[in-house]
Amino acid sequence: MITIGKLSKRVGLSRSTLRYYDKIGFLHSSLKSETGYRLYDENDAARLERAIILRNAGVPLRQIFGVL
Repeated sequence: MITIGKLSKRVGLSRSTLRYYDKIGFLHSSLKSETGYRLYDENDAARLERAIILRNAGVPLRQIFGVL
């Protein structure tokens, strides 16, 4: 399991961006730690990485979120 901070560093996005993606339903934390931290698994990370690749290729977020 990966914390939001580690995932943020891994993909190069801010934690607030990841929290926003969670809020709009695109990125779902798999679990929460006992202290309330969002935890993500490798499937979550891979999905986010695919979205970043598409975004860098110029695909609008709205379209990416509908596809993935």
